[in-house]
Amino acid sequence: MVKAWRTAQLAFCGAIVLMVAGCSKTQPGIPDNFCHVPVDNSVIAPLVPDGDSLEQKYTPFDSPPGAQCDLSVDGRGVLSVAVHRWDRAPDTTDWNKVGSPYKYAAQRKVAFPGHASIGSDHAVVEATCNTRTAYVSVVVDFWGNRVEDTPAGYKKLLRFVNDFIPRETKKLDCTN
Repeated sequence: MVKAWRTAQLAFCGAIVLMVAGCSKTQPGIPDNFCHVPVDNSVIAPLVPDGDSLEQKYTPFDSPPGAQCDLSVDGRGVLSVAVHRWDRAPDTTDWNKVGSPYKYAAQRKVAFPGHASIGSDHAVVEATCNTRTAYVSVVVDFWGNRVEDTPAGYKKLLRFVNDFIPRETKKLDCTN
């Protein structure tokens, strides 16, 4: 009798575990490219929340050249990037003030020639081209439960920016 009761308990517990595991969402497949350039899985995966489906939208711009790139999970926006190549010298900018409306945004050192103001959920970047009379501007917005609203939360976007922007500037014939 005790053995039968124990077996019933184990079967019940096993059924509960299977039911919970079957209902939990997992991170959808992480793309190996974003905005028509390759991205390192380790920099984009931390931005993508759990869900069932991931969708990317790419809208090219003609003048100035660039694109709007959006990533969503289960129909909710996660990452939005607007990229423009400008064939003129950039305006003088106070990079300490650019991010002032955004939480934890500040001027950050980037791994490519240029300037950036990056916070936990927003980044404004200016990447210098090989000529002094051209640059690429990038605006990044990040939403959802993967945003870390802490003073160190900017590091996720900084890793993404440092991987993505050099590839994007190369695609736009801004750098080699």
